Order: sequence, then C-alpha cells, then structure tokens
Amino acid sequence: MEIHSNERVLKGSHPEELKKKRDPADKKFGAVLKETIERSTGARSVPQGPSMINNICEIRFNPFIQNEKTPIVNRVEKFLDTLDEYHRKLGDPHVTLKALHPLIRDMAAEREVLISSLNSLQDGDKLKDILNRTLITSSVEIIKFNRGDYVSP
Repeated sequence: MEIHSNERVLKGSHPEELKKKRDPADKKFGAVLKETIERSTGARSVPQGPSMINNICEIRFNPFIQNEKTPIVNRVEKFLDTLDEYHRKLGDPHVTLKALHPLIRDMAAEREVLISSLNSLQDGDKLKDILNRTLITSSVEIIKFNRGDYVSP
C-alpha cells in the first residue's frame, strides 16, 4: 500500500494560508504575562461582590448521605430481588441462557452503582455487610455465567 501526502488537498482548499508565513509576535511571552498580571492585580483593588465559591463549599455532592440510607436500602433490596429471579430462572430447565443474559447485564450495571454506595457506608454498618456479600455473590455469578460454567457439554 502506498501512502500519499494530502498536501495537494490542503493547498486546494486554502492556498493563501499555506503560502504566507506568520510573523512572530512583537511582544515576548514574559511581557504579555507581566501585563496580564498587572491588569489582574489592578482589578482586585476594586471591591468585589460576594464570592459564590464559599457558598458552593456548603453543598454536598454525595447522594448517599449517612442519614439517608433509604435509597441504598431500596437499591440493595431491588438488587437482591434480581439475584433471586436469576436463581429461580437458573434452576428452571426450560429457561435458556439467552433468556438469562438480560438479568446478568442488569446485575453488572447495578453492581457498578452499588460499589460506590458501599464505600459511602461506615465500617461496622450491617447494611454494608449485606451489600458487600451481595456484591461478592453477584460478581461470582457474573463471572461463572460469562465463563460458560452453565453451558452443558
């Protein structure tokens, strides 16, 4: 395979830009930097309004606040229901592995969300222990399913 330069294409679309060369700027970087710093310090001498940054620090961005465990409890309960449904369908000889795949996909997606919830819970919390065991069980089942342990020879 031969590689051709695309210079002809560029010359055809912008011939005047390729011919003229840019002249170096009259000012050096140090001079421009100094002017910018002087302008910014001059602007600080003028009193400014209230700063919004201090107000932003008060906002909590963690949706799993310690006092509000209900969303985590609901998610864990839903996740356990999904595991239970997976267990029932896995034991049913009439259910194909293809029919189980959406459950595995849902378990993997929910597992990623719940891992971040696990880190937000305090050590010694019973919900953290339940969530940890549930995540381990789901991880093992996802690995076994993807590895093909349930495919009969």
